[in-house]
Amino acid sequence: MAEASVPAPAPEPVRFREMSLVRRISFWGFASLVVLAVAFYVWWGVSFGVWLDNGVYAVVITLLLFGLSGMWLVLPNPPVPAPPA
Repeated sequence: MAEASVPAPAPEPVRFREMSLVRRISFWGFASLVVLAVAFYVWWGVSFGVWLDNGVYAVVITLLLFGLSGMWLVLPNPPVPAPPA
């Protein structure tokens, strides 16, 4: 009778493990801009009852774009495979 094996938890992605402490802090700082954008939009909508407003969109989209592009730029480049010899 074969025993069912328990799958091991997925390891942390290699790209994130390779990052230095400064880059990790920068990554989470940019990620906090994304969270701040969503929190600001929800706060504004609940506080003022206005969900469709150009001014709110300008703030939210700016925070989102800076956050997402910063997170993308801080990640290390993937290794380039060696050309065949």
